[in-house]
Amino acid sequence: MSLISAIVTTQNRPALLDEALLSLINQSLPPSEIIVVDDGSHPRVNAETLTSKFGNTVRVVRNEEARGLAFSRNRGVEAATSEFIVHLDDDDLLSPQAIDHACALLSSDPELDLVFLGAQGFGARSEHFNRVQPEAVARVITSGMGREDPQDIVSFDKWLIVALLLTVPIAFQRVVLRRETWSQISALRWRAYQIEPDVPDDEAAKLRIIGPLRDSEWAIYAAAICGKTALINRPLYLQRCEGQGYSSQPANIEQHMLQGLAIKNQLFRASLSLPEFGKWKKQIRDSIASAYFDTAYYYFRHGKRGTSLRYLRQALFISQKPAYIRFAFRMWLPRRRAHIE
Repeated sequence: MSLISAIVTTQNRPALLDEALLSLINQSLPPSEIIVVDDGSHPRVNAETLTSKFGNTVRVVRNEEARGLAFSRNRGVEAATSEFIVHLDDDDLLSPQAIDHACALLSSDPELDLVFLGAQGFGARSEHFNRVQPEAVARVITSGMGREDPQDIVSFDKWLIVALLLTVPIAFQRVVLRRETWSQISALRWRAYQIEPDVPDDEAAKLRIIGPLRDSEWAIYAAAICGKTALINRPLYLQRCEGQGYSSQPANIEQHMLQGLAIKNQLFRASLSLPEFGKWKKQIRDSIASAYFDTAYYYFRHGKRGTSLRYLRQALFISQKPAYIRFAFRMWLPRRRAHIE
């Protein structure tokens, strides 16, 4: 088998796709094959054009209907032949030594299941990303009990899932790993969706896992099943920050919040029957309560008191944290004063 397959999912962004592919071709350790997954682009991605520009290592597989990022990533893995896998979004880049560093780390430690790539933003709106990303990564290192070494390698064990249930920074959504490990993690996620009576098999599960935040979800499942993981805490994955991302649009904030709730609820239902999550049921339940509370606060700030109260009740039903109780009084007191007046 060849060494590493790079999988690039794309939809209707040919100019950005060319930049992404160029960053792969220019790696100090170039991928043995580059699989472009065309997720229903119009016009379709032209395979001959790509090979003429970037060489015969590039090949294209296509979803005739748009199926979303999670489905397309798996489609790429199924087409891959290499021992290792790296994913790259069509609007992002890899630094020149990203693949080399990650593969060297994986090859040197057979017990290491996957490598996360430290991320850095570039582009007109990168200042905010480059301020908050290191802070978020630092919180994961602390709460996930990461062990740092002088080479900027942070090692994690099973405790990583505790941190990722709270937040999943971009660095923990950008991975290099063995193809076999990807398949094991994906199989666990499909099993989690097959607890629903209308999801009878893997193929139905793949079609159910759609919408935003699926890289974050995948990372949580990875942390549940992997014994040892590592973060190369250097800027190896270059995240474009120019407002072009489908998930970065302000209008999508509410959708993402509700999607996050749905993902956490699905995870909790799976934890009741799948042994891989048995140890973490309390942490998963607490993370759902936190997600309900954050949703309640969002709607409260946007003047939707009734909707906010509905989500707050869910948070309090799961957990009676003092912050949730204080917020409940904050919601109640203005109405109480208005009644007295």
